[in-house]
Amino acid sequence: MRILIVGAGIGGMTLAALLDRRDVATRLVERAPNFNHAGYMLGLWSLGSRVLHGLSLYERFATECIEGKHYEVRDNHGELVKHWSMAPIVERFGPVLSCTRPQLVKLLYDGLGDTEIRFNTEIEALEQDGDEVEVTFSDGSRETFDLVVGADGLHSRVRSLIFGEQPYFHTGWGGWVWWADLTSVTPETFVEHWGVGRFVGAYPTSHGTGIFAGAPCKGDFDQPGKGRRQRVRDRFAGMGRFVDTFLDAMPHDDAELFFWNLSDVRSAEWTRGRVVLLGDAAAGFLPTAGIGASMAMESAAVLADELSRTNARFVERALSLYVKRRRSRVESIQDDSRRLARTMFVKSSTVAHIRDLATKFYSLERLAGSIAKAFDEPI
Repeated sequence: MRILIVGAGIGGMTLAALLDRRDVATRLVERAPNFNHAGYMLGLWSLGSRVLHGLSLYERFATECIEGKHYEVRDNHGELVKHWSMAPIVERFGPVLSCTRPQLVKLLYDGLGDTEIRFNTEIEALEQDGDEVEVTFSDGSRETFDLVVGADGLHSRVRSLIFGEQPYFHTGWGGWVWWADLTSVTPETFVEHWGVGRFVGAYPTSHGTGIFAGAPCKGDFDQPGKGRRQRVRDRFAGMGRFVDTFLDAMPHDDAELFFWNLSDVRSAEWTRGRVVLLGDAAAGFLPTAGIGASMAMESAAVLADELSRTNARFVERALSLYVKRRRSRVESIQDDSRRLARTMFVKSSTVAHIRDLATKFYSLERLAGSIAKAFDEPI
């Protein structure tokens, strides 16, 4: 089969690497010029990391990561609400690994074998004619493929060309992300401050601690440039000594920082003819559960499995089976990530007080919802 994968992110490169192991050649194109801006911190549950066993990359990856062994929630003033041990999940299913997105991207890139990435390349048009898809690239060239996989992220060009605009879920919140070299945070503990109209999380990796400071996107909170650091410090003042330390590590106003608008998307369709969506292009994830990368890798494994048991003639049947195996599982977990967002991101002090009281009695499995159940379900 002639397969084009659009997007060299986590899902796209996982699929390409798995197909390479099955001697299925692919073409991989990426709109970015390189991987220089590959992202920040990333958590990988065993749902996703186990896919790396099939690429003989797991042991190398695990040695480069920090294992998350504890998860803490603190309140609007930094007082401990709940501490969970990750041991019950780790002992049954495997570790929760914390890394940087560039670490995982580089690992997958090294696992691509003979597959090359064509950078700085976008898709201008897709036309299906019978058993072929004609693709027009941004440089004006055209090629035909038996299958096109849209793995090009939350704002997928493939999705918009085939299915049109799809509904986004907007939390109305966003946040600044930066790196900090901290000794105040236990290396194996994820710490989140669930505040009132504000949220701060710290996620240790082997390359430093990733900090996310979020709040409703209104006023000048999301504005870069002069005064940014002071505005952020004022917004998150009084959240306790940990947050004070995080704020001290925030770069100055002239530093380039990423502002993350917290939205996701759900496509009404995943496949049409010989075009299929993968990862965030099909169903994007909020970062609230740290599950997006794991879901993309699982989906890539299922799609590779179905494609390895078909040929070009019956590829549409393989795509149908892929959707049947993945869609309900992915959307159920996406629902849970949205539910967690409504729990974490509240503006009312009364609602926050009730939430904090209830959280004291939650098990980690209850908090995680469908994610916890997914560990025991086949894909």
